[in-house]
Amino acid sequence: MSDEEEREERLKSLRTRVRDELVEGGVLEVDDEVELDFDVDEDATTLSDRIARRRRRMKRARAARRQQALIDVQDGGDPAVVRLPAALRNRSDEGWVMNLAVLLIIVGSVIGAASGALLISADPRDLVASSMFSRTDDAEVHGLILSELDSVNNTGGDAIEGVDIELIRISDDHSEGRTETNSEGRFTISGVSREVMLLTVRMDGYVTIERTLSPGEIPDLTLTLIEGEGVDSADLREPSNLASAVQLSTVLAVITLISAAIGIVGGLEARRGIRYRRTQWICGLGLFSRGGIFFGPLLILLGMALLMLTKNQFADQQ
Repeated sequence: MSDEEEREERLKSLRTRVRDELVEGGVLEVDDEVELDFDVDEDATTLSDRIARRRRRMKRARAARRQQALIDVQDGGDPAVVRLPAALRNRSDEGWVMNLAVLLIIVGSVIGAASGALLISADPRDLVASSMFSRTDDAEVHGLILSELDSVNNTGGDAIEGVDIELIRISDDHSEGRTETNSEGRFTISGVSREVMLLTVRMDGYVTIERTLSPGEIPDLTLTLIEGEGVDSADLREPSNLASAVQLSTVLAVITLISAAIGIVGGLEARRGIRYRRTQWICGLGLFSRGGIFFGPLLILLGMALLMLTKNQFADQQ
C-alpha cells in the first residue's frame, strides 16, 4: 500500500470515528450524511496534526449543539430536555415512553406501600424477645455495703460484715442465691440468670434495702445501711426505649403508606396526561414512600425523568 493510500485510509477511519461521536452526542442522526470541514493544513500527515483537526471539529460540533439548544430554549423548549441526545428527544412523542414512566412510578409506589405495611405489622418487641438478642449466659451480682456517713461526728462509711444478701427471681419468687458480706463489706452472687431480680439487704437494727435490677446491667452495687426500721425500695433497671421505638416505627409506617398512596395517584395523573406540573409535584411526594430503602424512590425518579421527556404529551403543555 502506497503512502497516499495509507493516508486516505487513515483519514477515512478518522472521519468514521468523528461521525460516530457526533451521532452519539445527538448532533447527527444515524441516517444523516456528514460533511466534515477540513482546515487549510489538510495535507498534514502527522498524527498530532490529525488529532488537532479532530479536536477542532468536535469543538465546532459542540458549539453548534449548544447554539441549537439555546435556540430551542428561546422557542419555549425545556432546558433539561434540549440537552438530551437527539435520538432520545425524538422519542418524546411516543406513547410507550409515557406508559413506561407511569409503570415505573406505580411500581416504585407499590414497593413503598409494601414497606409501610411491613413496618406496621412488625412489632419491635418480638424482635427484641427473639433468640437473636437474648443472652443465655449467667451473670454475677457484685456489691459493697457501707454504714451511714455521719458528717457531724465524721464517722460512718465503713464496710459492714455479716449483712444478709439474697437475690430473688421476681417471676416466681425463686431464690437465685444467698450470701453474706465479708470483712470488707463485699458480696458476690454467681450463676445468676439474666432475668429481673429483687435484691434484699437485711441486718438487725437497720432499714431493709430492696433493689429491683437486671443482673449484668450494673457492674458493682454500693449500698448504704441506715439505722432504723422499714424498707427502702428502688428500681435500678435501665429505662427501656422500646415504647419510643414502637411509636417511631408506627409514624414512619404511616408516612410511608401515605406517600405511597400519593405516588400511585401521581402515576394515575400521569396516565391521564392533563396537568404536567401537578403530576410532577404529586410524584415528588411519592418519593417519601422509601420502598426498599432506595429502590422504590429510584424507580419513581426514573419515571419522573421520563415524564419530563414526554412533557409535550400533557394537555396543558401542547
